[in-house]
Amino acid sequence: MALALTAQRLDCRKQSRCPGCPLGGEPYQLGLLRKGQGLHAALSAYPSLTPALSEPRAASPTLHYRLRAKLVSRGRALGLFERGSHQVLDVQGCRVLSPALTRASEALRRLLPLPLYGADFRETSEGVLLTLLSERAAARAELEGAARRLLEQGDVLSVAFALRREGDVRLLSGEPEVVAGAAAARHALSVDAPYAYAAHGGFVQAHAPQASYVYRELARGLHEQLRGVTEPCVLELFAGNGSLALGLAQRGLQVTAVEAYAPAIALAERAAREQGLALRAVASDATRFMQSAAQQRFDAVIVNPPRRGLDAELRRAIASTQPRALAYVSCNPHTLARDAWHLQRLGLNLVRAEPLDMIPWSDAIEALAWFAPQPPPLPSVLYEDESFMAVEKAPHELLTAPAGQPSLGARLRLRPGLEAAQPLDAWGPGVSGVCWFAKHAPAGGVQRGARASDRSERTLVLLARGTLRKQGTITRRDGPAASTRSGTPYKKQSDVGRHALVQVTTADADEAGTLRDFVHIGHPVLGDPHSGDAASNQFLAHRHGLDRPFLHCVRSRLHLPNGRELAAESALAADLARVLASLGREGGRGSDQAAGQGH
Repeated sequence: MALALTAQRLDCRKQSRCPGCPLGGEPYQLGLLRKGQGLHAALSAYPSLTPALSEPRAASPTLHYRLRAKLVSRGRALGLFERGSHQVLDVQGCRVLSPALTRASEALRRLLPLPLYGADFRETSEGVLLTLLSERAAARAELEGAARRLLEQGDVLSVAFALRREGDVRLLSGEPEVVAGAAAARHALSVDAPYAYAAHGGFVQAHAPQASYVYRELARGLHEQLRGVTEPCVLELFAGNGSLALGLAQRGLQVTAVEAYAPAIALAERAAREQGLALRAVASDATRFMQSAAQQRFDAVIVNPPRRGLDAELRRAIASTQPRALAYVSCNPHTLARDAWHLQRLGLNLVRAEPLDMIPWSDAIEALAWFAPQPPPLPSVLYEDESFMAVEKAPHELLTAPAGQPSLGARLRLRPGLEAAQPLDAWGPGVSGVCWFAKHAPAGGVQRGARASDRSERTLVLLARGTLRKQGTITRRDGPAASTRSGTPYKKQSDVGRHALVQVTTADADEAGTLRDFVHIGHPVLGDPHSGDAASNQFLAHRHGLDRPFLHCVRSRLHLPNGRELAAESALAADLARVLASLGREGGRGSDQAAGQGH
């Protein structure tokens, strides 16, 4: 990736203390190069992904571009938490806020101190939407008075009040309620784009020219890939207020826009109606919509998910519609790579990706990725002889499924001579690693889920919630009348954040007993949706991309009734390795530290 490095710099005297622009201390093109390398590194962790990668697209302008800013307030200061502390660093004169946001923030700063902990600024084509954030319901009356004074400042169009829910660490968590001015405002990303309606707290891309480029590229790519399709149908999931969907409808495409936040999609429907655009707007969770729309035809699907990416059920549902194209707008290269790895096994292959600088001087990496139908890859073989083989089981994959549906067995049986192959292990979809198959079932008298002999062993690596002793044996009863189950020995490999990376040896051919063991001692396996800790699972999904139980079979020894011993090993799956790396770097850092860096 050859990019000419220029001397353009942020030149902000607060940059070393402010978390808002972590790349502001180096030349712009060097930071841009790092972003391209970041996407490449995230995808390279999954060797089966080999997309064509473009050079990162530079942003222009790089100064005074931000259309959205979430700032914290304390006393007379309005800004961000200083790096490594909870002291508010005032960002007066910030070099990346748009002129309108700068003026609106100055208007609020002149009224400080007020009983608020922050403010959310959103620029539109008609003015700035300002949401005042407080933790005190009684502060509403005083803030309403401030809102009326803010409207006298020309840039502020509307002011809302939002009360933070107790215990919520997000900067903007409560539902904004307009207390002065209009409830929504028109906003067009460019002069030739249709307008959408913006509301307080709604999503917006921070950089209008870069967002316009993405929307043009999406329209161009869809035109190319749907050439020859009569009246192509396009589905957009996570549509927000419909800015993209309206632009595609303007180009004559039949668009269905789906958004979980009903007020936002209602605004999209209003904007389409006022501009005479044909748009089907649906207020629904993306996964729920896809599962209910299984019989509908969509020639192309566009997704623009939050940082946590797509959940596994949604990935399956998208693939089941067999679109001719899938476009994925990503704000997290690691969840993009994880999702692409799964989609590849579902028959949608990542063919190309373009890194985008949507937030100059930040370390955020965004990408526009394109997927196309392609047969899933064959499983990686870890061991093979005339009767048995061990293959690499990927996460979210069933061992067997009805004909025509994706499964590990279906992928394996694509190999000539393996049409009758049957699994010997009984792993659930959340487990990855070594999985044994009999080539010609039944082979050697071994049946699926059987231990083969009492001396068979599976070695699992798991991440347990909380801290554990260095080693131990878990002994429990499966029920009041049950005999004591043989002990499960474990050995802690390391502490990862506030949790324990553990190695377990078991004779079981499935994971159910191991999951119960760790629930029994009060340290459930992280990511387990059935018996795990819900709060920890949610945090790890949103912050670190863990979307399944942290369970991987690294080693398996199969003892056959005839005395033979078979063995295979598997390196930790790439998605779990990423979770460990992310936990190690974050070290339990609180959320919204860099409060101004959300979209």
